[in-house]
Amino acid sequence: MDEKKKPFEYKMKSGNTTIIIHSDLMKLTEEERAQWYKDELAKGNPVLLNIVRAMNDCYRRYPKDK
Repeated sequence: MDEKKKPFEYKMKSGNTTIIIHSDLMKLTEEERAQWYKDELAKGNPVLLNIVRAMNDCYRRYPKDK
C-alpha cells in the first residue's frame, strides 16, 4: 500500500492566532535560513522577490485621498 507522507508542519502562536508553516526551511537554523534568503535574493529568485515586494508594499505610506 502507498502511504502518504505527512508534510512538515511548523506551528507558532501569535495572540489568538495559530500560524502553520508548511516549509522545510523551518527545519534550518536561523543562521542557515538567513543565508538561504541572502543566496536566493542574489540569484534573483522571482518568487522570493515578489514576496519581498509585497511585504514592502504593506509598509509603504500612500497619500490620503482628498
